[in-house]
Amino acid sequence: MEFSNFYAYYDNLAALIDQQTWEAAEYASVLLCCRDKHADLKFLQLCDRYDDRAVVRWAVFDDIVLSHLNVLHALSASDWPAAFGHQTNALQLFNREILQREKDANWFMPILYVLCSDLRLIARIADKRGCVLWGGHHQRKAADAQTATFYEESAASIMESYRICVAERSDATTKKVAILSLTNQLFRIYFGINRLHLLKPLIRSIDHVGELYDRFSLADKITYKYFLGRKAMFDMDLSRAEEALTFAFEHCPAQFKHNKRLILMYLVPVKMFLGHMPTQQLLVRYNLGQFADVAASVKDGNLRELNLALQKHQHFFIKCGIFLMLEKLKVITYRNLFKRVASILNTHLIKLDAFLAVLRFLGTDIDADELSCILANLIAQKKIKGYISHQRQTLVISKQTPFPSLSAA
Repeated sequence: MEFSNFYAYYDNLAALIDQQTWEAAEYASVLLCCRDKHADLKFLQLCDRYDDRAVVRWAVFDDIVLSHLNVLHALSASDWPAAFGHQTNALQLFNREILQREKDANWFMPILYVLCSDLRLIARIADKRGCVLWGGHHQRKAADAQTATFYEESAASIMESYRICVAERSDATTKKVAILSLTNQLFRIYFGINRLHLLKPLIRSIDHVGELYDRFSLADKITYKYFLGRKAMFDMDLSRAEEALTFAFEHCPAQFKHNKRLILMYLVPVKMFLGHMPTQQLLVRYNLGQFADVAASVKDGNLRELNLALQKHQHFFIKCGIFLMLEKLKVITYRNLFKRVASILNTHLIKLDAFLAVLRFLGTDIDADELSCILANLIAQKKIKGYISHQRQTLVISKQTPFPSLSAA
């Protein structure tokens, strides 16, 4: 929408809010979003109110609009702490005067979504710019000021919205339709500040929403599955991680190639743990060639090449937060190597010296005790069916499926 002055903007927004419909609120939310093009209009970047403007039906919306204009003014001056303070004020007003008081309505939820997402984004930028959470609306004790971040602070206001929605009792106009969107905002924050333990109650709530899950938007479901998959991956709950990340990847529209690539950064390692190596075509298509050497070395059981691949792309893997996860692929690499040795020797009685010789040939110098430990772990994890005869220094493997599928292990 194009506006020639403040009054055109304000009248348009007021008319949308007065309609009290979800569709109108979606349009209104754009006019309260800091990322919309209206944010660049100088006549909207206000630090004072227009006294002769018409007030919308609820005075609280009038105050929210004023806070939004204050945010735009602060952003134009790159005053991130002030912008954060005004955006927090807008969300808290919304929580207190609308979300809590309007018992039998949910048409205004699109506005809530924008207020929360903008607060999180402003907080993230404020932290990146090295701003200090101190003074104004966010005065703290000196000790807290050294550790608290804007990102953490934004979670408090969003969590307030979340609790109000979760406690809603109405069925037809339930505010619980906002739970997944708010959960995704909190997921982003908790991943950003590395507080993954805070995700558990949020996941539990979504697991028990029942039929309400069908009312959530596909976009929110994709985002949720992406974060759920990442959490499950770090917990080594590989089956759940695969299910969640596969859903996210398959349902993410093809035009959002960047998002599909982000999903694959975690789905590819999960698949490798389950014995499914990515194709070269897939890695090339999504510019994830960093995984090519890793996948090849794991498949071949070549530990030396795996170490070289991890070292070569260490910066990329650390930035993605998956380096330590990929190091655990060494277990799968050992398993694949031992499987190849067993296949070549074609016997269920394999001397440990045979494994040691191959490992040393591949540049991995370990002794018999270390090898026994590796084999014992693989047997305990059900990646090898068999046992070690220490007296004979022999691995005795089952004559039937001695190396079970990794997805079944």
